[in-house]
Amino acid sequence: MRRLPLLIGGREVETEEWMAVTDPGDGTTIAEVAAGTDRDVDAAVESAAAAMVEWQALGPVGRARALERYAQVFNAGLGELAELMHAEMGKPLPEAQAEVARAGEVMTYFAAEAERVLVSQVPGATVASGSWIRPAPIGVVAAITPWNFPVALVSWKLGPALAAGCAVISKPAIEAPLAARRVCEMAIEAELPPGLVNCLTGDGPPLGEALATHPGVAKVAFTGSRRVAEQIAAWTAPRLKALSLELGGHGPLVVLPDADLDVTAEVAVMQGYANAGQACYSVNRVLAPPALAGDLLERMRERIAALELGPMATDRGFARHETLVADARERGATVEGGEPVGPNRLAPALVTGAGPGTMVVDEEPFTPIVTVMEMDDVDAAVAEANRPDYGLVGYVCGTDLRRTLEVAQSIDSGTVVINGWRVVTPFAPYAGWNGSGVGTELGRPGLEAFVRWQHLRVFA
Repeated sequence: MRRLPLLIGGREVETEEWMAVTDPGDGTTIAEVAAGTDRDVDAAVESAAAAMVEWQALGPVGRARALERYAQVFNAGLGELAELMHAEMGKPLPEAQAEVARAGEVMTYFAAEAERVLVSQVPGATVASGSWIRPAPIGVVAAITPWNFPVALVSWKLGPALAAGCAVISKPAIEAPLAARRVCEMAIEAELPPGLVNCLTGDGPPLGEALATHPGVAKVAFTGSRRVAEQIAAWTAPRLKALSLELGGHGPLVVLPDADLDVTAEVAVMQGYANAGQACYSVNRVLAPPALAGDLLERMRERIAALELGPMATDRGFARHETLVADARERGATVEGGEPVGPNRLAPALVTGAGPGTMVVDEEPFTPIVTVMEMDDVDAAVAEANRPDYGLVGYVCGTDLRRTLEVAQSIDSGTVVINGWRVVTPFAPYAGWNGSGVGTELGRPGLEAFVRWQHLRVFA
């Protein structure tokens, strides 16, 4: 069993206390990680600030070349990262491999974007006068990430922050810190300036508070629950720090009357049960015309029968699933499946006959449970899609492209996927609207989220 120290200033730092990392499938301890303290936060911030000076001196082209090395090291280690994720959070290996491959695309994309952090000029009366608008890095960034996508979500913050010229302190979730820590270790192997990427493991609330309140941290980039996001916002408010908050979702799938039901069933099942439902972009409510609901359910059941889900990553998730199932049944809904099938493992659940007021319809489930709801018409489906206070990812299936696009634009979500299930691409923004977050990740807007703008007004 390995003991993994903190990574601060390009070196390993041991601590007095250690925390166990367990395999969620059988509960065995697979590693111990250092339990960081306030003193370690101070050291990480100091090293990050010093590294930023060296990072700035490289300029956009130099930073791009350095990030290309980092992306190469990252992509060479995809297999190792997938194995670590599989062990620490139970994600089936094919899903883990897919996650790290997409994260590799993100790192490669932002290595190229680093070279395109450009200054613009608005000319004045002479060649030397006018306005120069330059992007400057926002400063030291605290990247606080969850356990459900431990590699992807840290890459979404590291890639654009480094490309913008920032230094990063990564705080991965204690439930699954191994793969995220390895991503940070790769920055050392790629010979980025020591301290440009640091990793603090340990108990989430005290480390999160220390990072969010530290005067040397300019921005907190967080992915997780709304409850924790509200606490982080409260911690950062007195210093008016910048925030990016990517929170939960309650994904609607609007099924139009002309939808291809095979495509629709594939979207519903792939996105409803991926990662055992432990995903903020999950399809949670399938909103279908009554005339199509029966055929769609049969197609979904066929696909559900072939699924093999990994374990729930936490005991909290397992217990919540039982609560959701019990609440749905108490309110008159029908629940197919959803029973325990092994240590910390659940069969996928399919709910029909539920409506507003049922927990699974009103709250983000974050378990392998999908609800199919019959909607009288498209307007009713869109109204239901937009009813809960979420707005992360929505889905629409239909064959009339013009009509489908019109419906997609009426869904109040930062991302809407049409006739498919792959949500994320490195070059497009991923943003939560309403109760699903603040700010943007990925794409050019994701890079600019780590930038502050300076106007140089020149008279010469």
